[in-house]
Amino acid sequence: MKNRGLLVSAIVIAWWQFAGNGVARATPEIPRVWDEAALADWATPIAGLNVRPTNISAKDYYAMAVENLRTYPVYFPGREPDGYWQMLQRVGPKPLIEPERLTTEADWIKAGQRVFDEADHLHLRSLDSNLIAIARSPESFIDAEPLPDGTVPSMRWVPTKTGVALGFSNCSNCHVLPLPNGTRIPGAPEFGTGAENQDRSRGPARTLRFQVYAANGVIGLGDAPFVTGAEPPGAKRYEAFGVPWRADDVNLKLKTLTDDEDRELTAAFRRSGGLARWNGSLYYPVKFPDLIGIKDRKYLDHTATHLHRGIGDLMRYAALVSFADAVDFGPYHVLSPGTTRVQARLSDEALYALALYI
Repeated sequence: MKNRGLLVSAIVIAWWQFAGNGVARATPEIPRVWDEAALADWATPIAGLNVRPTNISAKDYYAMAVENLRTYPVYFPGREPDGYWQMLQRVGPKPLIEPERLTTEADWIKAGQRVFDEADHLHLRSLDSNLIAIARSPESFIDAEPLPDGTVPSMRWVPTKTGVALGFSNCSNCHVLPLPNGTRIPGAPEFGTGAENQDRSRGPARTLRFQVYAANGVIGLGDAPFVTGAEPPGAKRYEAFGVPWRADDVNLKLKTLTDDEDRELTAAFRRSGGLARWNGSLYYPVKFPDLIGIKDRKYLDHTATHLHRGIGDLMRYAALVSFADAVDFGPYHVLSPGTTRVQARLSDEALYALALYI
């Protein structure tokens, strides 16, 4: 991915300062992610409303705690390297990114690759010993297949101050295409090619993911970064996919969908090569964007929801879809009362490194 479209010197102005030993050190000018002037006309107007979505304030964004933890692969039972689980118990929390140690542009790009590969969904971690035991049990992997290196896609181990947590990949969950020969293509959409094999390797993660949703009280739809109240499943579905300003909104059917109908609809959606994404629709599959070559595109998302004016826009888009969506459209406040947003974020430096790598 490094050679497929780096948003570098043409977009980012770097200046050089000399360290005490006389060695030149690259100090990038990192855009402020949640800059309200840049946000003002960043999103394109919503069809049918002709207004832009409302963003959370910069004050609220920067009040969120900064998350900066390394994560490690989950291996298929019987495929862990010798001593791997013991190492995870001993290693303790390690930083995902250390900006003060990045002295060259290549260092920043390598750090961005780590963010891309390792960053997990901050609201989907679990220290629940029962769920961790399930993630390590051979019974959880019956009829499943590991990737050629023995790992399980999507799941990650996260050493924290209070123990090793189970986590789930963020960027690399959807934007890495694993080929049968073990080759990984970063930036290519994960879904839509070899769906049967992907389902066999991703099945355990999918099953556990829903259990973590339930344990954490998370809206389990489209990787939504929200913790919900006690509203019924139909109301949750409509929050995820509804278009309340349309009187004939097909998504109204979601409010009365049975669990069996929901499973059938979701399975059909997945077979189409798409994934049910928050603010999308189960009835209108949207192709996964290909991140390769994104530097040459003037809009972000497959439906051009946001402008792409430079690296700052790519950084804030990663933040928006991971932990900063307000879900307010003009007078329409989609989230139900009592729903809360994830209260953690990646640092501006981590998002900058990520955008350099993409």
